[in-house]
Amino acid sequence: MSYVQEVPPDTLGHALVSGRVPKGYAAHLTHLLDEAPVPLVVMAVEEAAANEGVAPKAVWRNVAKLARSLAVHRQGLWA
Repeated sequence: MSYVQEVPPDTLGHALVSGRVPKGYAAHLTHLLDEAPVPLVVMAVEEAAANEGVAPKAVWRNVAKLARSLAVHRQGLWA
């Protein structure tokens, strides 16, 4: 797994809103959900929800979906 490229903000937002892992960014999202401070993830979810015009609750459901599909260690936190 490589972190050669940064995740563009719009790609991250779309991943959080859709619950789908963009090709080439699985390692990035796994690291985000396993290692990033929780307030950072909360801010990302709120920003993605606002930018896409969806309810934050719907985004949180998709974050949980991402956590399951990536088998992150902090799955329970995002459930």
